[in-house]
Amino acid sequence: MATESFDIVIVGAGFAGAATAYHLSERFGGSVAILEQEKTPGAHASGRNASLMRQSETDPAIRAAAIASRQAYERLSGEIGYEPVGSVLLGSGASLELARVEGAEAGGESAASRFVIPERVVERIPLLAGHVIEVALETPGDGVIDTWALLTFYLEGARGRGVELLTECRVEAVERLGGSDAGARADLAGGGGYRLRTSRGTIETGRLVDAAGAWGSELAKLAGVEGPELVPYKRHLFVLDVDAPIDTGWPFVWDLDHGFYFRPESGGLLFSICDEERAAGSLEESATPGIEEALADTIYARLPALEDARVRRVWSCFRTRASDGRFVIGPAPGDERFVWVAGLGGHGMGCSWEIGRLAAQALLTGHPPAAFAPERFEVASRSV
Repeated sequence: MATESFDIVIVGAGFAGAATAYHLSERFGGSVAILEQEKTPGAHASGRNASLMRQSETDPAIRAAAIASRQAYERLSGEIGYEPVGSVLLGSGASLELARVEGAEAGGESAASRFVIPERVVERIPLLAGHVIEVALETPGDGVIDTWALLTFYLEGARGRGVELLTECRVEAVERLGGSDAGARADLAGGGGYRLRTSRGTIETGRLVDAAGAWGSELAKLAGVEGPELVPYKRHLFVLDVDAPIDTGWPFVWDLDHGFYFRPESGGLLFSICDEERAAGSLEESATPGIEEALADTIYARLPALEDARVRRVWSCFRTRASDGRFVIGPAPGDERFVWVAGLGGHGMGCSWEIGRLAAQALLTGHPPAAFAPERFEVASRSV
């Protein structure tokens, strides 16, 4: 089989890789390919999330990325199924003040956060009756997105501009190329590049983009690149059937201090207890034994109105994070050929528009966004 060659290869067709390819294809005239190990893009974290678009984040850099993405989703709402149903965050005044979206940063007071009286929240969402609410924060600009519509929008947009999507293409080995080996791709990588041995054959590229999600650290090791430790954590989602009436127009509810969230879904509730289990080995996505008991404990302790709820479905997904919880976007220190778009930590869908834009900019200019630059880990290690 002949060796294929591309200027840039993106590994991973989830939200990180798809959004990067979308924005890159708008500005880059060279050849780009996305490699996806599964038959269908988004088979893991990107296609198994809660579909929440949450701007009300406590980290200011992630909040800014979410706000920029929400503004784009509003413009594209008819194509990606964005519904600004809003959110209600519960918690202490201190935690919610950190998450509050101000009008100036949101682009208008209509999308800004506002504190609301807990009793009014319970009146609107009776399932919260019996739950002790200290403070409630409403953010009308938050909402839900059709996950598959958004992922398809990115992939089809990129493919329409010439990006190739190669599915069932698992990277098995990575070899660094010197200037004399890199051929036509050498100019993109300062005299080098990579040769990938994949399940579809050999692929050469000048630049390699790590958008492999839970497999991000594994790809970096294959490429001989040192970088931040990216840890995949397993989280479960449930669909619950409840006897009480559910209004499909409710905002999603997230209790930051007690660790649960829910929203209407398919006549029931999509519910998470915000569990985190460090994934290992084969990254198994089946439900962890005993997780339904943990759900029952949360409901019994916090939400007596849901005590008769029944589990219709349960599944798990991955949230891969760097040690400081921020994204990792940009060239690896000392090797601009290898570019990170990783560590999205559950924000991959909601922040994907801005993540892809920042990643494409870093690829084209060599300058990563300061808040998410991989160099921050080198600085931290030197200061210890």
